[in-house]
Amino acid sequence: MTNRARGQACFLAAICLIAFVWLFLLPSLSTLASIRQRIDGNRAAGINPTAVFYTDHPGMADIERSMAASVEAPTQWFWKPSF
Repeated sequence: MTNRARGQACFLAAICLIAFVWLFLLPSLSTLASIRQRIDGNRAAGINPTAVFYTDHPGMADIERSMAASVEAPTQWFWKPSF
């Protein structure tokens, strides 16, 4: 077997493995109770798993305000150097 044929065989095997995982393994995992609960919880919260940015979620504004308040507060967790 030449290097080119070996490379093509490896590429084909990788494509087949990715297709198997995407088309069979992941859909079967979504039927597990713990994963199904997480999926349903995300749907109930209005989280779109295909969203590019989590900032698209309506609740993100509250989270950003909370994080900004934590960063600005003089605590031991977040601090700003005084130089």
